[in-house]
Amino acid sequence: MSTESKPLVFVTGASGFLGFEVVYQLLEAGYPVRGAARGRKIPLLKKALENYPQFEAVEISDVASGDFSAAFKDVGAIIHTAAPLPGRADSETALKSAIEGSLHILREALKAGVKKFIATGSMVTFPEDAFGPNDWVPVTKEQAVEGNHFVLYTAEKKFGEQAVLEFADKHPEMDITIFCPPWIFGPFTPGFEHIIPEPDFAAFSTNGFVYQLLRPDNANYNYSPGMIDVRDAARAHIAGLTPLLPNHPKRVPVVAPGTTEWRDAIAFIAEARPELRARLADPERAPVWGRNRVVDLGVVERAFGVKSDSYKTWKETILASVDRFIEVENIWKAKGLEFEVPTTPPM
Repeated sequence: MSTESKPLVFVTGASGFLGFEVVYQLLEAGYPVRGAARGRKIPLLKKALENYPQFEAVEISDVASGDFSAAFKDVGAIIHTAAPLPGRADSETALKSAIEGSLHILREALKAGVKKFIATGSMVTFPEDAFGPNDWVPVTKEQAVEGNHFVLYTAEKKFGEQAVLEFADKHPEMDITIFCPPWIFGPFTPGFEHIIPEPDFAAFSTNGFVYQLLRPDNANYNYSPGMIDVRDAARAHIAGLTPLLPNHPKRVPVVAPGTTEWRDAIAFIAEARPELRARLADPERAPVWGRNRVVDLGVVERAFGVKSDSYKTWKETILASVDRFIEVENIWKAKGLEFEVPTTPPM
């Protein structure tokens, strides 16, 4: 299908772990894409995607107050993957920015006549095994301001999603969907090595937990079970552009079925990549979940066409991730750069 028959898609967080995969899959599918990033990431993003003439990088310095009139010109759909990162501002400012950021983009999109808006939500912080579209983490704004970074992140996602849903109720003329994945892992997208030309572990996002498997004394693991491969998370977002059901759900949990046991992950790597055995984390220090997230993937299949049996397995995700980490390490080594696997958790 030619790019003329597909809408121009605007992607926030285009230089991020998930955002870059979304951009890549859109471009591979023939969509024209305008990707937003900040500061020094702009030239890196352009370099990473220089073989795609239908890609344009734009700088948006502040999603909560910036002028999007030029950025949204001719845009047919927005995929909002940019996520609030704890620790960059005081708690009250961070919480307000997380909520106002999404609302500001929505208001600007409405003014520009954009009809479709897809956002990345989260289920990583939900404490129970099962997760549905009406489940919310029991955290208050007061607790968020007084709590640690992870509590703040929890609240940012919760109240940001609720604000988007309230906007959707008031503006039925705009098709709005929030996809809520758990922890996102997986191999870095082709070209992402240009986004990290030197060690930048913050850019690894949640995938940093997988990288830390390559450290024998590692004790850092994500804080709840459940995962989805970044390739599948991006695929779900893009499926949101062309829903099968006009009255589809507005908040959609999405997760890879099956195990996410880290001890299994270490065993996968040891068996398939024996040359890495000396680097691997001690499996005895890894958590044992003993349970998996329960999500009705039939909703995603019926509403958006993402088949329930099409998700990457835990083994596929882990091995592909590790292979890409080694490739990136070799690029850094060839440049003479020094680095080590971090000891602090990614978030």
